[in-house]
Amino acid sequence: MRYLALITALFSLPALAQPTLLQTAVNDHIIPRYERVAATADALEQAALQDCTLTSGPLRAAYHAGFDAWIGVTHLRFGPSEEGNRAFAMAFWPDKKGFTAKALDRLISAEQPLENYNQTSIAGRGYFALDMLLFDPRFAETNAYTCRLVQAITADISGMADAILNDWQTEYGTYLITAGSETNPVYLSEAEGIQELFKAVLTGMEFTQAQRLGRPMGSFERPRPNRAEARRSGRSQRNIIAALQASAELANMLTAHVGGGLSRQVDAGLALSLRLAQNLDDPVLAGVATINGRFRAEALQSSIIASMTLITDDFGPALGVNPGFNALDGD
Repeated sequence: MRYLALITALFSLPALAQPTLLQTAVNDHIIPRYERVAATADALEQAALQDCTLTSGPLRAAYHAGFDAWIGVTHLRFGPSEEGNRAFAMAFWPDKKGFTAKALDRLISAEQPLENYNQTSIAGRGYFALDMLLFDPRFAETNAYTCRLVQAITADISGMADAILNDWQTEYGTYLITAGSETNPVYLSEAEGIQELFKAVLTGMEFTQAQRLGRPMGSFERPRPNRAEARRSGRSQRNIIAALQASAELANMLTAHVGGGLSRQVDAGLALSLRLAQNLDDPVLAGVATINGRFRAEALQSSIIASMTLITDDFGPALGVNPGFNALDGD
């Protein structure tokens, strides 16, 4: 009888509340991704301390792991990553004027002091500074100064990654989860928090189609493959895939919240874009200068744009986001 009473009591307990959309986004998407950013950045810093030669295999592997993690949060252009221009310092691109090369040339030619490296030019910091140092032939020779420079850059990356994660864990995550509470200084309603996530999905997709694809594609008459993101380290297609995976993961949380046939259409469109990206078979997007390669890139770009249109025009209203809202206007 005692066992029966215990079972009866257990089944009569109130069901645990289902996590809200905002809780799910913060706890299952945002925080884990920034934890990976911080962990891989710390590993990168340690790899540079152990072997800072520019051709070091372990150092380059740690660079790729860290860059993979960073690309996975580049759609989250709000909150802690925007404090103090951290996102730009982590990844200064597109670099239309070649500022990164100029910043590194100035540092190396004058062997400028590397203390307080977080105060140096944004163009000389972050993953694109490493992309150039580790993979551009002009910086192929390792010496004592370039060794210290690599260590300064990786320590700076690690410090920023830890700071962003800490801000999410101690403050900003709570702001987003408690959107609409009377004491929330950032989001005055739950709808504002959801709109932030909606913006993040579209902002990530827009950057991928317009910059990661659009810049190297150029025009049909004048393709610009040398403008591909992180081409020196062979990451151009890899970045597109990682960025689309991240945007799709967050979008799938939004569609699961809404449900129905429209949500399935959005999920299917995002899955198609990801398949097209994976099938490009073009690591540095050099193929945009060929007929077949350009056709594949255009198909991918068109797929992303079609998904963005569906999300903005149809899914946004279903989610409760103002249909007149432009995800890229910062409002």
